[in-house]
Amino acid sequence: MLKKLITIFLSMLITLSFLLPYLALKQEKLETEVQKNKYIASQRINDISQQLVEVLNQSFEYVQVLELIIKINPNDSELIKTYAEMILQKHGTIQNIAIAPNGIVKFIYPTEQNQRAIGHNLMLDPLRYPFIQKAINEKRTTIQGPVEAVQGGILIFNRKPLFITKDNVEKFWGLCVVSVDFEKVMDYCGISTDDPDYYFAIKAQKSDGFQDFVWGNTECYTNDSITHTINFENQKWELAIYPKEGWKAIGEKLYVLDATDQLYLFLSFILFMFILWHLNKYYESYTRSKIDIMTGALNKSTFKKSVIKNLKKYKKNKVQAIIVIDINDFKSINDTYGHLVGDGVIIELSKRFMEIIRGNNLLARWGGDEFVIYLCNLSSLTDMNTIIKRIYHEVEAPIDVSGVSINARVALGYALYPMDGVNFEELYKKADKMMYSNKPTQKREEVS
Repeated sequence: MLKKLITIFLSMLITLSFLLPYLALKQEKLETEVQKNKYIASQRINDISQQLVEVLNQSFEYVQVLELIIKINPNDSELIKTYAEMILQKHGTIQNIAIAPNGIVKFIYPTEQNQRAIGHNLMLDPLRYPFIQKAINEKRTTIQGPVEAVQGGILIFNRKPLFITKDNVEKFWGLCVVSVDFEKVMDYCGISTDDPDYYFAIKAQKSDGFQDFVWGNTECYTNDSITHTINFENQKWELAIYPKEGWKAIGEKLYVLDATDQLYLFLSFILFMFILWHLNKYYESYTRSKIDIMTGALNKSTFKKSVIKNLKKYKKNKVQAIIVIDINDFKSINDTYGHLVGDGVIIELSKRFMEIIRGNNLLARWGGDEFVIYLCNLSSLTDMNTIIKRIYHEVEAPIDVSGVSINARVALGYALYPMDGVNFEELYKKADKMMYSNKPTQKREEVS
């Protein structure tokens, strides 16, 4: 059974050596497909980032225009309203435009949807003031957002601090605020939670001064997502993209068996069966060269080589023995009952001898009706007597073959190593001679 498993294992190993290069090629194609998918996603997130920057930069430009108008005539609300209306019509993502003298919202367009913002003191709002203070101190436009607006909605604020010079003294006048609708910006850039192919996420660090703003599928930040960072002057946004089916989803389609795969697997199976057949044939041939086919005992050549090897291995450290056994009157059994019965007797006696010796001891069928036993490790001469008695006992038990009961008898002789010889030839000659001397009398030989 073990040898069968070994032949199957070797066949599989050789077949795998044929199959593995193909699988490696498939894996390489998968990895290439994954990299391609990541590149496409990277291009997508880069395009989105550019659009985000563009749309917010446009709102910066509008702030600059409003600054000029206010500096010329800060009290001309109608002119400011006209320009605000034009800006909103041209730029669909801008939610409103507000003017806040001294940081208090006095004007906002459109007014109707943003009434709640009128009178809001930005200088006293803890979620707004840190950004406004930074803008005033640095005298430059700052961005804040996305954040929840007072009047509702998620907005991105572009605030420009306005300074007016009077009597050669520059003083802070107020703020011009362009508010961009975050959801409209997402639509403009093609980002949606309902996108059929990708998950998106945006993280703006401490957009209200205290907590990060996170939008989209937050699992993007725990998966192997593609990220892109947008650095504004006072804020950092991190965009993330991840395919809904994972990076390998497209590549894994390569593992759907196509005609080439099926052909390759079929050839692998044929190769496996071919190798298995040859290995089994080789094993059978090898086995036949080592054993006696009828009994399963070793053949003469293999037995002799094994004994010679053991004699050299153990030298004089252990008592070893050769026992030669011959079946008495075996010819009469063949003549009386036929060769099939005679073969049955040989096979049965071989089984009984194997049961007796077991372990590292050896049994060989030496000729037609002759067996030789090698005992490699005798602890005492008493062991030898015990084994000889068992041989006689097992032989005398009736042998039933094809309905015929045979009472076989044997003659045996033995030789001990190193007392009776120091090599195989000497031991065999001594044992064989003793066996023949015992034949006429059927005397049971014991070690003395």
